[in-house]
Amino acid sequence: MLTQIPQTFQRLTEEDQARYGEPAVMMLTPPPPPNHRCEQKLGNWLLWRAASYAAARHSEYLYRPELDATSSGAGAGGGGGPKIMLSAVMCTPASVEAYLAEISPDRRYDVRGKKAANRGYTARSIHPREHAEGIWHVIHSSEQRQSRPIVPMFLDRPPEHEFPEYIDYGDSHYNDMCCGAFAPDGTLAAYLLGKRVGEHVQYDEIMGHAAHIANDVMYLLHFEFLRLCMQSPAPPQCLNYGSWYSGANPFSAEGGLNRWKRKVNFKPAYLILASS
Repeated sequence: MLTQIPQTFQRLTEEDQARYGEPAVMMLTPPPPPNHRCEQKLGNWLLWRAASYAAARHSEYLYRPELDATSSGAGAGGGGGPKIMLSAVMCTPASVEAYLAEISPDRRYDVRGKKAANRGYTARSIHPREHAEGIWHVIHSSEQRQSRPIVPMFLDRPPEHEFPEYIDYGDSHYNDMCCGAFAPDGTLAAYLLGKRVGEHVQYDEIMGHAAHIANDVMYLLHFEFLRLCMQSPAPPQCLNYGSWYSGANPFSAEGGLNRWKRKVNFKPAYLILASS
C-alpha cells in the first residue's frame, strides 16, 4: 500500500476534491493465468497498464510499484515514473438493491433505464462477433463521439469484423463481459465491450446508435451490464470506464461523458498493482 501519493499521479480539481475527498486506492492482484491465452492477455494488460489496447499514446491507468518506484525520483512523493491518470471506477454492487440505495431517488428512474425499457428496449449479454454488422451501424450512425471525430481503429473496421480478441479464455477471471441493448424491432441500439483481467474490467468500447440515444438506451445498457457483472461466477470488483477526466472539456463536471459517469455512480480512484 502506498504511504504517499507520488507527484506523478493526476490530482482532482478543487471542486472534485471538495465533493469526493481523496481518491480511493484500488489494489489489483491478477490471478495466475491458467492457460496460454490468459497468460498473453495478462501480459498485455500489464504492458498497456490496464488500457484495453496498444496505442502510441494512451492513458497510463495502472501504477506498477516494482517498476515505477525505482524510476528516477519516483516513490515517496517523487516526480519520476509515468504519469498515472485518475480512473473512473465502480465496484460491482452486491445486488441491484444495494446499487440503487447509493443513487439519489431523483436519479433512479434514469439510471435504471426505465425510459428505454418502457419504450420496448431490452438488453442482454452478447458476443461481439455475432453482432459485428450491428456494431458497425452503431459506430457509423454519427460522425462524432463526445464532440470528437471517431478514431480510425473503430471507423475503419469492416461490418464483418470478427473481434478476434474476444474469445473464450476458459476462466471466469479472464472471460470478457459484453452487453448489447436492442430496439423493439431487434436491431442493436447500443453496446458495451468490457475486457477483463482478474478483478479489473476496462470499458473497451461503449457506444449508442444516434437514432436511439434520446431514449436513454445507454442507461439501460449499463444497468444490465452491472447485472451481468453481479451474476458472474466471479464478480469483478473494479469496473473501469477509462479516465476520470475525459471528453472535449475534460475538467467540466457537466460535460457529457463526465456527467454521465458521475450520475451512474463512478468515482475517482488510483489503480495500483499489488503483485506481479
